[in-house]
Amino acid sequence: MGRSWHPEGIIGRVPTVKIARAFLAKKVPVVNCSGIVLRGHDFPTVTGSYVGDATLVAEHFWSRGFSHFAYVGHPDESYVNILYEKFCEVLARRGHRCAFHRSVSRPEAYVDWLRSLPKPVGVLCWGPAIGHMVLDACLKSGITVPHDVAVMGCDFDDLQSEASYPEQTGVRTAAEQIGREAAALLHTLLCGKKPPKMRQHIEPLGVITRLSTDTLAIPDKQVAAAMRFVQNHAHEPITVTDILRHQPMARRSLERKFRQYFGRSVVEQIRQIRINKLRLLLANTDEPITELAEQCGFTSYKYMGLVFQQSTGMSPREFREQNRTPRHVSRRNV
Repeated sequence: MGRSWHPEGIIGRVPTVKIARAFLAKKVPVVNCSGIVLRGHDFPTVTGSYVGDATLVAEHFWSRGFSHFAYVGHPDESYVNILYEKFCEVLARRGHRCAFHRSVSRPEAYVDWLRSLPKPVGVLCWGPAIGHMVLDACLKSGITVPHDVAVMGCDFDDLQSEASYPEQTGVRTAAEQIGREAAALLHTLLCGKKPPKMRQHIEPLGVITRLSTDTLAIPDKQVAAAMRFVQNHAHEPITVTDILRHQPMARRSLERKFRQYFGRSVVEQIRQIRINKLRLLLANTDEPITELAEQCGFTSYKYMGLVFQQSTGMSPREFREQNRTPRHVSRRNV
């Protein structure tokens, strides 16, 4: 940022006091897109939702039967700690705790810690680059992924995912929406209007599932088989009867064990898988909303809208308008 740079307004990340002072020196409206909180430098901010990220991650692990959890990140960074705190808060709702490990640059440094964790364990990493390191550590030490250690990184990155072995699961951040909302806020400031008092948090789009979490962390083979059937066919109009036809057992026992291992009824589990699929399709495709009900397994467009409203607090149309990407994203990522 040389002296010859004379912007009318700035949209950018404000991660340090030095950058904050440089922006302030320009004496123009500034919109911050960083989740970092700097005391004394409270710029109008549009950023992702740590609560939303933590909730999606927890639900993803819960839907696979995990009850042991860990987190990897740099403890000296406030935003890393905020995500960890929110993740712990979400997990605590079901009585779960979360181990912590400082992120390091060598995979070997994770080995002893990973071996010490109770298994199976779901590990959330601050970012996909850290997730890559943790996966390498598992590979070098003979720890089975995802059956012993399931790994996912916040803020899904296509290249980092494909470069990992196995490919890495992650949360799809609504980056384009954050950019649009930041631009709209800057326009408001340039027009002389007052900025909002609260930070604006944009909810994530959903979880992109890859092999690094493709497992079921439960000992009951019958329930595992039933859940696999649900995962493979949730986007079809299946019912509990279909599941019992595939995996014969008492219906009451199936319901009880689903709540025991996954924290949801069978119907709620099917519904959650469909909603996550719908979130990604709404944001990443141009297909008419009326046609998405069948793709996601809902019996009707009206029922889909009702369930989605109850889960997200907005209609499918509202969600698409808020999170629409400006270009197509490969269907492989939804």
